[in-house]
Amino acid sequence: MAISRRLRRSHYRLLGLVGHGQFGRVYCAIHRQTGDLVALKDLNRDRFSTHKFLRELRFLLSLEHPNIATCQALEHSATGRQLVLDYCEGGTLRALIEHEVPLSLAEVLGFVSDILRALDQAHRQGIVHCDIKPENILLSIVPGGWQVKISDFGIARLSLEASEAELGNTGSPAYMAPERFYNQHPAASDLYAVGVILYELLTGQRPFSGTPTELMVAHLNQRAILPEHLPVPLNEILRKALQKLLAKRYKTAAEMLAAVETVAHQLPQEQLASSVRQPLEPPMSAPALTFVTLPYPVEVVGWVNVPLTRTHQTVQGQEVTQGTLLVTGCQRRVWVYHWTGQGQERIGQPQGLTLPWPIRQFQAVPYGGCLFTDYSIHMLSMKQGVVAIARFDHPVKAALTPDGRWFAACNVESPPSERQLLLRRLTGPDHRLESLPLTRVSMPVAEGQVVALSALDTRHFLVAIAQAATTTFQCFTRRGTAVGTLSLYTALQALVPAAKPYRFLALEQHFPNVVLVIDFKPFRVSRYRLDIQPHWLIDTGAGYAAISLDGKLRLISEEGQVIGQIDRLPRPADVLPLSATQLLWAVSEGAYSRIYTVDLKTLGLDIIF
Repeated sequence: MAISRRLRRSHYRLLGLVGHGQFGRVYCAIHRQTGDLVALKDLNRDRFSTHKFLRELRFLLSLEHPNIATCQALEHSATGRQLVLDYCEGGTLRALIEHEVPLSLAEVLGFVSDILRALDQAHRQGIVHCDIKPENILLSIVPGGWQVKISDFGIARLSLEASEAELGNTGSPAYMAPERFYNQHPAASDLYAVGVILYELLTGQRPFSGTPTELMVAHLNQRAILPEHLPVPLNEILRKALQKLLAKRYKTAAEMLAAVETVAHQLPQEQLASSVRQPLEPPMSAPALTFVTLPYPVEVVGWVNVPLTRTHQTVQGQEVTQGTLLVTGCQRRVWVYHWTGQGQERIGQPQGLTLPWPIRQFQAVPYGGCLFTDYSIHMLSMKQGVVAIARFDHPVKAALTPDGRWFAACNVESPPSERQLLLRRLTGPDHRLESLPLTRVSMPVAEGQVVALSALDTRHFLVAIAQAATTTFQCFTRRGTAVGTLSLYTALQALVPAAKPYRFLALEQHFPNVVLVIDFKPFRVSRYRLDIQPHWLIDTGAGYAAISLDGKLRLISEEGQVIGQIDRLPRPADVLPLSATQLLWAVSEGAYSRIYTVDLKTLGLDIIF
């Protein structure tokens, strides 16, 4: 029987596979009644004997610490067992290392200190983890950073059981202390592994590499080469943690923790705040860009594709079936231009219209485009012109589904106990706008301010409500049924859909140089740091473009690496994607404006498109 069918019959609804543990797969799941998010560790009965299973459960139930992923419950089914564990949406320390996320020295010391606090708790209870490595260090998102939790005590054992021959050689050779290769498992072997992790966090590489046999020889016989650029007290910690002989190593996690905390207090703040990785190459300056001058100012820009009439079926000798309308807005005025793209030297006379309130946003839909103000929503339809589809007495956040058939709105000034979600179907089968009743749905009470409302897909909407240090996500169907609630322990200020389904890019309120990548199915969050303060986040074919108000662009790969840096671009009033590698870049020049087409292929980036 498939695991997905088995999990659907349990108390938990499966959201997706998030990893593999020592003896089984790990899933993100949500409790059907409470909505709590958990990790389900599926334990393969053939690979995990009843003795091992009971021992893991015994250890997990006896360990309770903020830096240990605790066991909440046990799930049984006819063909398997699952441990219900704390869920950590931030991934693993391994991903953080591989993605080369810039970490300060203070953060590195904080990670190691938290790991040592957890090990101190376990060692005091006679439990040795025996497989400390970055893959088993889970991360939860907290404001501005991460909280670590040690997971996978699947091969931990009581100190008194450490000599049992049946346990054999288990663990990861890259992080194994010398005595581990002789089937000895003292608590100090965990501290040796912590020393390897500290070395890797500080330098980006482990002290030894190679095949399992080569690693064993190195751990037994070779001294680790300590980096010369590190402060002397840090090298002393590495030297002692990586000693071959137990007698020369730290005796307890508390002793090593005290040494780390002493260094953290002694080093200057400037050194603690500095990055442990080498800085990136200096940004490149933007090349000269062509532009089109528009006769009116711009604050919001958008575009829609429209079918061409027979008299407009050739452009530069080539037959085309679609054209582009450029939509710009400033305050209450909106202008619509015919747009032929990059290289356009002049632009025709626009068509203008006036909205009852200043335009805030434009969203293209298959049959036209939607104009959002704080108090109304207007549809620009190729068949019906501009039609007001909703008006409100109070300012709202609003969004359309990608197919343009449904919209949702939420009053941003309502008290939490009176907050409602407003929903309406917009079009019939032929995309003709229909005047259908407005559905009002009471929302679960959640303190804070509504900071974003977006469509998850064509059937679901997502509302983000932020407090000082928490963001609550509430999901609803387009009919108004509440699906569930998730929490993220940091306050967001913006949420932008990405190209991948159920993925969003986000900005934090109190950490302006941070970009979050949030997946909702399953729930996972990655945090990336930049040297700029992004205002626009755009998913391009080459990566995520983060753009600042002063015209700086950073291109981030899906793994979180900065793969492109461009400075001295025109200061934008608005930016939106035109194609997979092109950005429409609007610049306001007082009474008029300029529209640039920024092509990532022509910026000199070291990227293969």
